[in-house]
Amino acid sequence: MDILAGVVCGLAMGTIFLGVGIYVLVSNRDIYDRLSRSLPQGITPTVVMLGLVISVPPAWVFLGAIAGLAYRLVDESLPDAGLGSSNFVFTVAVLCLSALSILIVFLTRKRLVRLGLFINISFTGLFGWLLPLLANWR
Repeated sequence: MDILAGVVCGLAMGTIFLGVGIYVLVSNRDIYDRLSRSLPQGITPTVVMLGLVISVPPAWVFLGAIAGLAYRLVDESLPDAGLGSSNFVFTVAVLCLSALSILIVFLTRKRLVRLGLFINISFTGLFGWLLPLLANWR
């Protein structure tokens, strides 16, 4: 049940991530020109974007399954509740990972901080709180 909860959260996160990515692509008018200049000869930006649309959701599903497995391992060894979650240690680990990723976004791409913050809040909510709730929902 834990891995299935991770898969559900990963699918939701993949949908959110893909939506934010499409928003970034649509909001940049010259993205097609910049991509076509930076890609190797013979690879069009359309192929790259189609590859992202096809590969991003399954990648998040896979990461969600790994998160569900990690939750199972943490829940067996440290089953304490806290922070509105059924497993305090797992939720704190997700919060730390989220804080680290927003720090990296802030240091590298200052103009994407708002979107990175939205993705991080979604990640924390889905994996930090929803995954433990779904895994313990019997």
